[in-house]
Amino acid sequence: MMSKQWITTEGGIILPPPELGSGKISISTIVDGGRNTQGVFVGAVIGDDKLKIEMNMGDLSPEEFRNLLMIFDRKQGGKFVNTFRVYDPRINGFRNIDMYVGDRSGTPYLVGSNGLPLYIKDVQANLIEV
Repeated sequence: MMSKQWITTEGGIILPPPELGSGKISISTIVDGGRNTQGVFVGAVIGDDKLKIEMNMGDLSPEEFRNLLMIFDRKQGGKFVNTFRVYDPRINGFRNIDMYVGDRSGTPYLVGSNGLPLYIKDVQANLIEV
């Protein structure tokens, strides 16, 4: 079973754990390249490989969703780039990595008598190494 503290911020905020089968990890190598007039690849690796984590957190309460969004919302004291403690398969362990957030999404579900959703379904977020 996956730990409930799979991803945390440097300040100790625990992100909701990804659903089973979610939390896809990919490593990207950034290359400056193309093909020459003979069609042969010409290029070079730029910088270090970058880690990306794609998470589907399932259904969250509106409060849980708001708390997740606030981590990144600069108008509410959050930051676009944060330091996260994440699993890094390159070392088969956890380490702190500066990451920015990609798109965050969720679908409001079951509206209450106050007009606000009771749940946010299919919450997704991506973290990408800076």
